[in-house]
Amino acid sequence: MQAQKNLMFDFLIILVMFGIVVSLGFGLYYLVHDRGKTERAVGSLTVRVGLAVLLLVILAFGFISRSP
Repeated sequence: MQAQKNLMFDFLIILVMFGIVVSLGFGLYYLVHDRGKTERAVGSLTVRVGLAVLLLVILAFGFISRSP
């Protein structure tokens, strides 16, 4: 049961990290393509910061809930 829980946390962490990288790519694309004329790059940055905070919360929960 513990191994399945660890696998779930690992998968969730990888998924959030992948989302951060994708958001970073979109932000770069919007920054280059729109040349600062729209707010899409800011929206992408907002999503990336939100995912980073979520990643920190997941990591903190994992460290707190691990068994000795």
